[in-house]
Amino acid sequence: MNSNMIPIQFEDANFEIMARIVKAASHKYNCDVKIDFSNGVRKAVFMGDEEMRPHIIEEVLDIFE
Repeated sequence: MNSNMIPIQFEDANFEIMARIVKAASHKYNCDVKIDFSNGVRKAVFMGDEEMRPHIIEEVLDIFE
């Protein structure tokens, strides 16, 4: 597998893709999103300054406008 590729499982792929986009945007604000899509688990947990959440969400939503 190419090291630039993001591994994506097909089940719940939309949620996983969105979680990865939010994770990338959160890094800009010194935050992170821990993603676990292994063995049937579907979990994305925000880690960082709660005050940055609205800024991260706004940035992600702007991508899709």
